[in-house]
Amino acid sequence: MVAASNAAAHAAVGNAKVVDFTRYRLARLIQDAGRQQGELARMMRAATAERAQLAEALQGAQRHLARIADSYKVLLCRLQQEKDFRDACQAAAELDDLDEMIRRRDALAKQLENIRREGRPLLMVEDEAQG
Repeated sequence: MVAASNAAAHAAVGNAKVVDFTRYRLARLIQDAGRQQGELARMMRAATAERAQLAEALQGAQRHLARIADSYKVLLCRLQQEKDFRDACQAAAELDDLDEMIRRRDALAKQLENIRREGRPLLMVEDEAQG
């Protein structure tokens, strides 16, 4: 009977090792899958943070470009004002009527003074002459 129980115990141990090895492999696979899932989660968090940083940088660049565009518009308006002012000065200088030339010169001088003081676009001399 001892021999039979030894054989049964030996068979159980043999079976237990196979079952344990199968379970061990399954546990290792589950552990590896868990580790891979954790790595994937970390990579996804890092990618999300990177996308957020890129979005913030793009918004900053858009704001910067908008400020540049606004500055450019202001510059173009000022250049147009200067051109209009020079054209009005030249038109006034080419007049044969001395009184009209002096009146326009005075209006242009006042306009130039206002531009320097306030920095705003003002009515052109032609508008004043019509009104």
